[in-house]
Amino acid sequence: MEKADIMVSVVAILRNQADILPSFVHDLHQVLDSHYSNFEILLVDNGSEDGTATNVKSLLSRYTSLRYLRLTRVAEDETALLAGLDAAIGDYVVTMHPDFDPPNEIVAMVEQCRSGADIVLGVDLHPPTGGFIYRSSRVVFLSLVRRLLHFDLVPGVTGFRVLSRHAVNAIVKVRLRRRYFAVVAADVGLNSTYHQYGRISRSGSSPELRLFRAVRMGLSVLVHNSITPLRLAGVLGLMGSLLSLFYSLYVVVIYLVRRDVMPGWTTLSLATSGLSFLVFLVLGLMAEYLGRLLEESSDRPLYHVRDEQSSEVMLSDLTRRNVFDHSEAREPLT
Repeated sequence: MEKADIMVSVVAILRNQADILPSFVHDLHQVLDSHYSNFEILLVDNGSEDGTATNVKSLLSRYTSLRYLRLTRVAEDETALLAGLDAAIGDYVVTMHPDFDPPNEIVAMVEQCRSGADIVLGVDLHPPTGGFIYRSSRVVFLSLVRRLLHFDLVPGVTGFRVLSRHAVNAIVKVRLRRRYFAVVAADVGLNSTYHQYGRISRSGSSPELRLFRAVRMGLSVLVHNSITPLRLAGVLGLMGSLLSLFYSLYVVVIYLVRRDVMPGWTTLSLATSGLSFLVFLVLGLMAEYLGRLLEESSDRPLYHVRDEQSSEVMLSDLTRRNVFDHSEAREPLT
């Protein structure tokens, strides 16, 4: 079979997976070597504490096109993935989990990406569902993402994906400390398609579903990518200030109309409502300014260029060129 004349990079994040590493690299190298003329396997060690470094040293002497990147400290998985994307040099970049993602699916996913998609997202055919509370929380989260961030998340999407070089160049420009691939890709506006596959397990374990971790991540996604919660706080603050103002007016009207008002009630009520008005007003203004600061301080490009083309001749009037095809004689300086 003729090998495709492209460069494919595979990025895998390692975290205490020394036992499965040899079989993973063997299977992956076999698939890549039989289908592509140029490839690389980039292993990103995200703070492994087992024998991962020792195993990698042995693998480097046995396999070609193998690279090892070890982070100085444990980072978020998305940050470790960004380090791998920064280092990858392929025309197409594959990200995968060494334990759960089968290498033989790479060929079909790369072909989908070559057909015009910016990103091919892997979707597990049989994703873990979790308990009732987990499923209910996921429904609420997906609904909030649809309403606040204005894009849909497909259930079952995994970290197994293929990115074109254009997609990689766009995604690595977004340098957020709290970054989430699906949100970044949707914000950039990349063209995505899906590839269904069955997950495997080299270690015999299965992906963990942790409710509190999922809730924390969901809240982080909404807070870091939308100022709607701040806007809600601002609206509530302004509503509270208006209610306090109306109550102050009510106190004044009661004082003027009724004669049996308890001594001190008017003064105490006006002081309380006046202070509440100021507190809620300041809260609303602070929330609005914090929202503006969040929008301006987020390190995201204002736009992304998908393609750029130009005419073969850029000037219709060639006499307007500022570059001459010959040198002009000049009088010598005296």
